[in-house]
Amino acid sequence: MNVSIRKAELSDIDGFLKLDKHIAPERLKTVISAGRAFVLENSGQIFGVLRYSLFWESLPFLDLISIDPAFQRQGFGRTFMAFWEAQMKQEGFCHCLTSTQEDETAKFFYETLGYTKTGAFFPPEQEAQELIYLKTL
Repeated sequence: MNVSIRKAELSDIDGFLKLDKHIAPERLKTVISAGRAFVLENSGQIFGVLRYSLFWESLPFLDLISIDPAFQRQGFGRTFMAFWEAQMKQEGFCHCLTSTQEDETAKFFYETLGYTKTGAFFPPEQEAQELIYLKTL
């Protein structure tokens, strides 16, 4: 495998949206243009995506990480997260946040990576509680 991680480009939108069903194409263009999206690829084929925002413009918040099911449970998610966290640390950030629903297995993924539950809330029109996780970089 020839795996690499790079910043997403506008030409990646179609491939990105195959793995990210939670963002409108126009919004994704804005995120990519701001440099807040990455792709994980194998020989030019995107099989993982990650995007983030800045809470209060000072705290990185991982909005989404998604790995193609055919590539899950092979360490790619862990590698992708380590890459993103290193990028955030290099940019001078000391902490990062993410969230997941309490009934999703992602909470175990984040906890094994050293994220600590720091809060929770019930978003409108969501039955499960949203858990907020914090990690010191």
